[in-house]
Order: sequence, then structure tokens, then C-alpha cells
Amino acid sequence: MLMRIGEFFISPVNLFSYLCRIKSQKNISMNNLLIIGNGFDLAHNMKTSYNHFIEYLVEEQFKANKFESAFTLGVGIENIRELINEITNGNDFVDQNFKNKFIRDLIWEFSLKYWCDIENKYFELLNTTDNISCFFKDPKTLNSDFEIIKNYLVEYLKEQEKEVKALESYKKMFNLLDSIETRILNFNYTNTLQNLYSNEINESKIIHIHGELSNPINPIVFGYAANDEESRELIDKNDNEYMRYIKKHLYKRTDNEKLLTYYLEGTEGINVTIFGHSCGLSDKLILNQILNHKNIKSINIFYYEEYEHYFQTQVNIDRIMNKDEHFTKLVDFNNSHRMPQHNDTDEQVQDFIQYIEPIISKRKEARTKHKLFQSNNVVR
Repeated sequence: MLMRIGEFFISPVNLFSYLCRIKSQKNISMNNLLIIGNGFDLAHNMKTSYNHFIEYLVEEQFKANKFESAFTLGVGIENIRELINEITNGNDFVDQNFKNKFIRDLIWEFSLKYWCDIENKYFELLNTTDNISCFFKDPKTLNSDFEIIKNYLVEYLKEQEKEVKALESYKKMFNLLDSIETRILNFNYTNTLQNLYSNEINESKIIHIHGELSNPINPIVFGYAANDEESRELIDKNDNEYMRYIKKHLYKRTDNEKLLTYYLEGTEGINVTIFGHSCGLSDKLILNQILNHKNIKSINIFYYEEYEHYFQTQVNIDRIMNKDEHFTKLVDFNNSHRMPQHNDTDEQVQDFIQYIEPIISKRKEARTKHKLFQSNNVVR
């Protein structure tokens, strides 16, 4: 007597053995989820950080008065360092010369830290719009300034996409990983993947979770990733403008989040590989769904240059995870590898290829054996 399993039949004698072996084989897969962050563009020598963008705004204003409608600069100031000195010394022009107060706050914060997170700064200001001492009398005024910044950023990033070259290391990697079982989750607004690696990415599916620069059907997601508590506090203010640039609402503009959810729910034994994403809280909504999912098998960080960068990403991942047992899926530093960079030597390129080839080959071999096992143990 044969027992039916789906469209196949199997003898009762072999059923127990079959189920046990299926369980043991369950985590063997070529199911790869690549997470691509801004470090991937930086690795291609693209100036795509928020710091680069803020420096660009100021430098272009010095050169050509390009952003006169948003802000002007004081007489006698010739570069961004002199501007920072004037801001630090409390020059009164700071408030007077900025029609766009959000740009003023970004440059001010940059002058203090030489670093600024635009989206976090937006949320900080959004929470003070009902404060009488705030520059912005209401969220709509802040959103108007923020929209101008977003448009400037889009134009800036389009320029950064020009004259970028593919790297041999990534060509090899994408070619090896190319499969209908591979998903590439791109957090960048740029189209570096398609522009440089379209020949290597044929079967793999790309999900542009944060939208694309020149795609009105998939506009960029530029805003703050508020958690449930933060969202509720904004909702309770009873003004919809508070929610205009909150990411959970922006994600509903497309089906990108749903495509990711379908993949996570319908795929077992997923190997997560992180390239150039710090896994910070600015993307916690999406990362939380991935890093805490039961179908994740392993998490591999490709870090920038040294252990410190691995460590920072590792801690950020731990901060997002809700159970310590998930943290055990993280590949340790000694078995991880640095990210390829645009100025790598031939030796570094070969070192990366020698690292990644055996890993992918083992996954493919295990997947093939698993399929053969299934076909050999189930008969029509």
C-alpha cells in the first residue's frame, strides 16, 4: 500500500525515514537574501553619504549660487570650513540667510559632528513643531522644507550614478548567486545593480525597498522609520501631516514590502548576506521582519576594511533582534570577509573570490543532493 504525499506516493515502511531525512535536510538551500546598503555604492567610489550631500549643497552654493531659493551665504565665506567656523562662532547670518530652515539645521548639526542623519533629524524636528520656540510652526511647514531637500538629494544622486564602473569581485559574486531562489533587497535609491551588473543578475529578483530615482511607479522612500509607540504618538496629534514622511506609510505606496514578506514566509533556510548596510535603526521596520524571521538560517556580514565595522553592524543587528537565539545565526568575524572596494588590488580581488566560491559551491551541491534525495525517495 502506498501513501499519498501531495501528488506523489510513498510506502509506509519508508515514511518515517523519509520524514526524518526531510527534517534534517530542511535547512539546506540556495535561498539567498542579499541586503544592499549605501556602503555598496560607496565601495564603487560613489559619493552617496548624507555627509557628501550636505557638503555638495554648500560647495555648489559657493560656486554657482545654485540653491539661492533655499539659502544664501555670508560675504567673505569661501568654503564649507569657513562656514562651519562662522556657525560655531555664533555668526547671526545663520538664521537670517536660510529660507529653508531644515537645511540650516542640517548644516548646523554637520558643523558640530561632521556627520548628520537627515531622516533622524527630520523626526527630531517633527516632534518639536508644537513647541513655540521651534522654527517650524506646524508639520506642514517642516514637510515643505523636507520635500525640497528630498528633491535636491534625488538630483544629486542622479549625478553620482554617472561614470561608475563595475567591480570584478561583484561581477563574480552576482554571477555565482544568480538563481530564481535569490532575492536582492536594495535599500539604495540608485540603480547601481542594474546599471553595472545586469549581465550577471538574470534570474535573481531585485526588490527596491526604498524606491528608485527615476521611477514614478516606485518613488523613493525618504523619511523616518517610526516604531509603533512613536507612530501612535504622532497619530494622536490628529494632524495627518505628521505621518506624511513616516516610512510605514510610505511603504504602502508600492507592493515592495509585500514581495519581501511573501519571500520570507514561503522560503525556508534563507542565507542572509549583508553588503554595505549598517543595520541601523533608520531601517528597523524592514530589518526587524528579516532578522527575527523563523526561516532565516544564517546572517553573514561583509564588513568595511576592519573588525570595528563588523562590530558596529553586529551590535546594531543585536539591537534589532528580539531573541538571543536569533543572534546565534550570525557568522562570526573570523569566518566573515571584508567588502570588495573600487581600489582593491588584484590580490584582494582573488582573495574575495577564493572566499566566496567554496561557500556558494557547497550551497549548490547541498541543494542538488537534497533534490536528488527527494526524487529518489518519492515515487509516482
